[in-house]
Amino acid sequence: MNKLKNIGISALAGSLVSLSAAQAGGVSVSGSWELSYTNLNHEKVTGNKLGMNKNISFGASGDVSDGGAVTWATTIGGTDAMGLSSASMNINMGGIATLAYDSGTGGYGANAVDNIVPTAWEEIDYGFDTGISDVGVVTKSKGVVNLTVKAPTAGTGISLSYVGRVGGGHIADGATSGEVNGGRGIDAVVDFVNYDAKHFGLRAGVAGEIEIKDFTCKSTMINNQNESCSTGYKDNPMAGTTYFSMKLGPIHFGTQATFKELNEAAASAVMNKRSIVGGVALLIGDTISLSYGEAWDRYRYNDRNRGSDNPNPGQIPEAGAEVTGPEEHEYETIKFRGFSAAINVGPAALKATRNHVDGVGEGGAGDPKSHSEINLSIAF
Repeated sequence: MNKLKNIGISALAGSLVSLSAAQAGGVSVSGSWELSYTNLNHEKVTGNKLGMNKNISFGASGDVSDGGAVTWATTIGGTDAMGLSSASMNINMGGIATLAYDSGTGGYGANAVDNIVPTAWEEIDYGFDTGISDVGVVTKSKGVVNLTVKAPTAGTGISLSYVGRVGGGHIADGATSGEVNGGRGIDAVVDFVNYDAKHFGLRAGVAGEIEIKDFTCKSTMINNQNESCSTGYKDNPMAGTTYFSMKLGPIHFGTQATFKELNEAAASAVMNKRSIVGGVALLIGDTISLSYGEAWDRYRYNDRNRGSDNPNPGQIPEAGAEVTGPEEHEYETIKFRGFSAAINVGPAALKATRNHVDGVGEGGAGDPKSHSEINLSIAF
């Protein structure tokens, strides 16, 4: 994944109340320009293979009187419309606790640990419609409030996040989101250890999330009334993950396992997903990095009879009814594998990736699909 420079900003410009002290801070501007060449497998129409991405980021930072700091950051995607990509404000309370408002950076909570397996550049599901199942639905939303508390040195800590509407857009000062098709969201991350030194690093922990929907079959007691529950959600969707990564000199490796209970009610929907990801990366000096990874994502559907000779296809058999479909109709496995490489020279970086996916979602044929890309980026 792209790693942009950390930018600082100080914030709170303008006049507050008469009791406010004078405000001061530093402002910085940074950005990146990228040119890419992308090639897909022969079954897809690629068209023009050259693309461009431009980002400009503004930041500010300033100290507060008790030893903490306030930072603010905004990134603008360089499209013709110059739309706001992300923004955040972070209050550092003495280096142990931070309180943040995040509008789209995704750098907090469970989304920050959705896949921590090391890569030289992009993750192994990059470029595909079908991504590896992970956590992060809550904290990739806009309008997240996060509180993180960490112990010094070892990095042991806990992070708690909340968003009033999952999937909402950017909210302007003094405005509200209005109706958004999603409920509240809560997630938590516990790092048992998060230590990073020059030649050794170790991180291990767990994370979980829950979406609290406005209406579910369970909350409206549809099932207790013996009525059909074929739309919406049976219960609140939730997910959990456990992760481990280690750095031994130039060698970096890690693994992660995730379970998602989607709780969608439709007979054709996926009941749950479980994924395992593993990978290793080699860093040569501060210039060259190489990586390889694999992942297995297993889907379980609500209807075991899908695609079988079930006399009522697309419907879940009533309780006690015979299940005619074999197990292979209930489960499906998607496999990922990918290589990445990167060369960094000053502000310029040349990066490449080649990823494969074998399973549904990429055209529906079940044949292996691929995504290859070479990317030149310049940062300022």
